[in-house]
Amino acid sequence: MKRLSFFTSIILFFFAFTMITFVDYADAKRKTRDLVFEEDEEVLSSAKKEDGTPLETIAVKTTIELLRDGEKSTVLPTHEFKSGDKVKFIYTINTDCYAYWLSQGSSGKYYMLFPHAGRSMDNLVKKNEVYTIPVKGSFKFDETQGVEKILAVLATEKVPELEEAAREAAASKGEISSSAAPVQSVEKKQESKRKTRDLVFEEDEDEDSGISTKSQSNENAAEPFVVYYELVHK
Repeated sequence: MKRLSFFTSIILFFFAFTMITFVDYADAKRKTRDLVFEEDEEVLSSAKKEDGTPLETIAVKTTIELLRDGEKSTVLPTHEFKSGDKVKFIYTINTDCYAYWLSQGSSGKYYMLFPHAGRSMDNLVKKNEVYTIPVKGSFKFDETQGVEKILAVLATEKVPELEEAAREAAASKGEISSSAAPVQSVEKKQESKRKTRDLVFEEDEDEDSGISTKSQSNENAAEPFVVYYELVHK
């Protein structure tokens, strides 16, 4: 009876382990699937061109993988974080484009997160492919509370100002100084266009899936899409 009980315990253990692994795998697949833009998905703005055709739209779906106290979950970028949390952005886009990810410190300095000198400098990202920021590893919140500002710029054509910033960052461990003004000019240009409604910006957050969807529509698909995320650390 003891041998039977022992082997029964082993069988039950492996069954439970398999079920947990299967649930984790299924959950990961579901989250990845949620990030995919379906062909019939409504990501287009209701705004139209003068001839009645839809405006060109770039859309990005983003979630954050959070590791806290040994447990992983996916949360919105608006989630409140605490010291010791490890996070990474997971994102997809609805069209092939060039991606630039930067962070801005409280001093106003910019740091290039992607493309990164330690990785490939190729920053062309593909429709419905899943990408992470950082490319490897994760960010860890230290003891300093505040707001971490993350900036993503997506464009169907390379942005000269940001290409310059990427080259500078590659030679200075990610920091951007002389290229900061050109980066700011890209931001200000987009802010001005949004105010005049030359660019139509929309966003949606789904708390159940932890996915944030942001989109920009205009007549020129090559117009850079500037996306802001603020990670609150308390």
